[in-house]
Amino acid sequence: MQLEINKYDVLIHDQVLKILENFTQYKRNAPEAGGIMIGKVIDSQINIIKLSVPTQLDRSSRTNFERSKLSAQIIIDYEFFNSGGQLIYLGEWHTHPESSPVPSNTDLKMLQNQFKNNILNTDFLILLIKGTNHIYIRIIDKDGFYEKTIKTIF
Repeated sequence: MQLEINKYDVLIHDQVLKILENFTQYKRNAPEAGGIMIGKVIDSQINIIKLSVPTQLDRSSRTNFERSKLSAQIIIDYEFFNSGGQLIYLGEWHTHPESSPVPSNTDLKMLQNQFKNNILNTDFLILLIKGTNHIYIRIIDKDGFYEKTIKTIF
């Protein structure tokens, strides 16, 4: 799936879309799921290639997901090392139990804090939220943020 989000060209690989679909909260009691996005920038195109899946160190409920920093850093380091520095951390993903997901204040603060306080290999950071019928994407950079909601067609 290829998207234009303002000045950004984003390619979400099929493997990523399959993981998002597998964790979509279709059932009434399904907890939120989430993790990190791994990929690379090729000729100014952002390629989202891999997603981490929830680990035993993460915590979740129907309307909340808290990713473990420890497990995320292990995954980031592993992917970076084993790809010879080609695969990098691009941002965060999680699910919402609603048709067209809207980021919470907690989601937006987390993204802002990650962008401000972390050492990144990019000049942007991405938040992706998968709802039952739509995907919400926000990209933050030094100039502000850009967002898009798209209907999922799996």
